[in-house]
Amino acid sequence: MTVRDPASAEPPQAPSGGPPSEAPRRGLPLPSFTSMRYRDFRYYWVSTATLFVDQGMANVALAWLMLELTDSTAWVATAVAVRGLPLFLLTMPAGVLADRWNRRQLMISTQLVAAASAIVFAILVAMDLATAPLALIYAWILGSSTAISLPTRQAIIPTMVPKEHLLNAVVTGAMARTSSQLIGPALAGVLIGFWGVEASFAVQAAFLVVSTLTIFPLSAASTRLVEQTGRARFSMLGDLAEAWRFLRSNIPLLVIIGLMVNTGLFMIGPNQALIPVIVRDELGGSARALGFMFTAMATGTLTTSLFLTSLGGMRNKGGFFAMALIGGSFCFAGIALSPELWSAMIFFYFWGAFGGFFVSMSQSLLQSHTPQEVMGRVMSVNALASQGTMPLGSLIAGVVLTQFVDVTAAVLIVAAICASIATSALLFIPRFRRLS
Repeated sequence: MTVRDPASAEPPQAPSGGPPSEAPRRGLPLPSFTSMRYRDFRYYWVSTATLFVDQGMANVALAWLMLELTDSTAWVATAVAVRGLPLFLLTMPAGVLADRWNRRQLMISTQLVAAASAIVFAILVAMDLATAPLALIYAWILGSSTAISLPTRQAIIPTMVPKEHLLNAVVTGAMARTSSQLIGPALAGVLIGFWGVEASFAVQAAFLVVSTLTIFPLSAASTRLVEQTGRARFSMLGDLAEAWRFLRSNIPLLVIIGLMVNTGLFMIGPNQALIPVIVRDELGGSARALGFMFTAMATGTLTTSLFLTSLGGMRNKGGFFAMALIGGSFCFAGIALSPELWSAMIFFYFWGAFGGFFVSMSQSLLQSHTPQEVMGRVMSVNALASQGTMPLGSLIAGVVLTQFVDVTAAVLIVAAICASIATSALLFIPRFRRLS
């Protein structure tokens, strides 16, 4: 099959039963959630929100459990790496499956496995039977579930809303993730502080169950794309090569993927490995302080997301995407240099604010310029680029760099690399900068 050029592709039609598009509003821009008028998208939003409450809690709970069990930065970094490794190994095959199989069933099956493992591990922690190796096994299962479901979740958004509401849907979907990050880390910190880490894992399991149940009513996500596109022969390597040919012929999209690799290696991975250590050892914070730091970051993301919902469209999204990454790199460095918890929290807030632009611009650009028949695979490349490289980034910063420099210096090094690469793309690739 030959993939159509995105410039000539027909825009997605509005799902049946959806409202007509609205005329642009004038006056003071206010938050608008037009995508929430579509039934499937509402179920998707609830499922995503509860899933990422669990993941936000897991970021804090797993790191803190590892610190309690081992008192080792290397073990924390290893847990982050093990959780992210399936994203490197499984995301690309998952993207092929998302373009070939029933997306709804794919999400349900993976989340059922994750929910069952969460229940078992919560019991082990409550009975003081959890060990560092068992925590690594649990991290692997969670990472595998995320690796399979993430590209599928991203690929179904354009099937739920018409193209004119795609940016709104991307931003509103990102707000589900952001709102969850407001709740998840803070909730984990409070539960750990008052009732122990076992309480956090028990509540995480409950959120995973709810997320799974809200997938069942979806209808748009159950379409079998193999029937839509007329492809009958399955070839994993052939399908992956087709996605690569599409990206290679669209340089601006390839630049976005490259910057997502940059983010995974020099921001997301180092963040998860080093931030718990900075908060505890450099700033003297507790698990609750760590949770509230991530809540401050999510508040910043929510602020920019609310602004973006009021926009019907934007020009030069590629430029905003790169500038957001540069600003986030400076905030990451500011956290490491902060003398007190309160100043670090300010940097966390602005870090999240830049992240709101970063996530929304990257997702809307990829989804609006990618034909539906390769959407799952392109979203899997995107997930692999950012999340799949996270394990290596975590190991580079948390294990390798910290053997030669202290934690603060390690953050400054990776933040400088991240900002430099984003600046080069912004200055020297005008087709990417002007992409809208």
